[in-house]
Amino acid sequence: MRFRFHDDSGVPIDSHFEVRSGELILHSRGGTIGSANARNTQYGLALRILLERIHRSELKVAKVWVDSAPAQKLPMERRIIFLADKEQMSPLELVTTLSSRMAAVGRSPTARRGKGNSTKRLRFAFDEGATDERIARVAGWGGAGTPSNEYGRLPAAALSQVTADHIWRAVERLVDRGVSHSFGDSKKYDVISDDGTRLPPKAVFCVAASEALGFEVRPNQFTAGIDSLCFRAIIDAGYRIVAKDEKHQDDDLPADPEEKFWAEGNEKYVRHLRRERASGLVRAKKRAFIRQHGRLYCEKCNLEPQSLYGATVGDAAIEVHHILPLGVSNDTRKSVLSDLICVCANCHRVIHYELRTNV
Repeated sequence: MRFRFHDDSGVPIDSHFEVRSGELILHSRGGTIGSANARNTQYGLALRILLERIHRSELKVAKVWVDSAPAQKLPMERRIIFLADKEQMSPLELVTTLSSRMAAVGRSPTARRGKGNSTKRLRFAFDEGATDERIARVAGWGGAGTPSNEYGRLPAAALSQVTADHIWRAVERLVDRGVSHSFGDSKKYDVISDDGTRLPPKAVFCVAASEALGFEVRPNQFTAGIDSLCFRAIIDAGYRIVAKDEKHQDDDLPADPEEKFWAEGNEKYVRHLRRERASGLVRAKKRAFIRQHGRLYCEKCNLEPQSLYGATVGDAAIEVHHILPLGVSNDTRKSVLSDLICVCANCHRVIHYELRTNV
């Protein structure tokens, strides 16, 4: 299984590892830092954290070797960069040693000294008896004696990494599975999805947190209930949480008198408005847009409302429009974030006028 590294406060860092058959694979750094193709950019930090956690645990590294694709063509004896039965080092010494030795693996004998890649894919083997479960726990942020990735309470700093787009995707997955999801029914509260489906809050947050943190999060790792971080994240993502016995009805669409006139008797337009005003989808789109572009702006006129109104209220001037043509819109097709664009209120009104006059 693939995991994401976290620092000691539980905040994710950009580096990943896998655990397979009693061995740990540290993924290589790649791409240009700052570009869209950059990956595992915090490789050095992750290597240091990993070795410190192994040092604090009962795990013992037996062997480390370079496992990148080019190195796999070399004999194993030329790929090995550490053997525990020959050397004993502190975590800091081992970081320096591994970095230097991996840079030399596969390098031409005539290459200039000091050059070489010191962020390659590495594979760690441990003494007999190391299970995948234990390796994954130690490599997580808890270290020896403290449960991490798959066990125990997660720190608030980690749970706070769950954002609106994670919640939205979790809701979509659970709705698609229907009643067959593996979580039990909630006892007191339900999350109301955009289509009115009731879902257990813990199920929604577990699925969302698993995506955000890069490993499977279990229900016993966080608290759910009024004023909990779990409930706040779901509500902030635009979903209602209601008591089990509370009835939920769709909001009257549309509220705008002009929209109401055009929607009268036009089920296609009503479906369009309902999709476009689904709070969970809207907030997920905005969050994903900010993650991609660093800010909200109108994709039609390029207005950046924060420059006019400030960061506190500027984002409210950007709305989300569903670009799927009304003629092909139906209730069976699931909306995805690529179906949406971010536009200012003025452009949005013009788009709707064009839609209404061409219905």
